[in-house]
Amino acid sequence: MQATQQDRQQPVRLEDVRQVGARIGRSKSWIHAAIKRGEFPAALRLSTRCTRWKSTDVDQWIEAQFSGMEAK
Repeated sequence: MQATQQDRQQPVRLEDVRQVGARIGRSKSWIHAAIKRGEFPAALRLSTRCTRWKSTDVDQWIEAQFSGMEAK
C-alpha cells in the first residue's frame, strides 16, 4: 500500500521569523517588506511581542514559488 500525500503531512508548527527566514533563504527585513507588499503570508500575532507563521502557510508559499518558475 502506497502512502498518500495526506498521510505524510507533518503537523502544523508555529515558526518565528528566524525559522521562516532560514527556510526560505531570506532576511527578516525582506519578509516584513514582502508582507507589506502582499507577497508573503502574514504572521499570526499571539501577543504584543510574539508573532508566528503557520508552517503550512510557508509551505504553500514555497510551492507557489516553484509552480511560478515552471510556468516561465
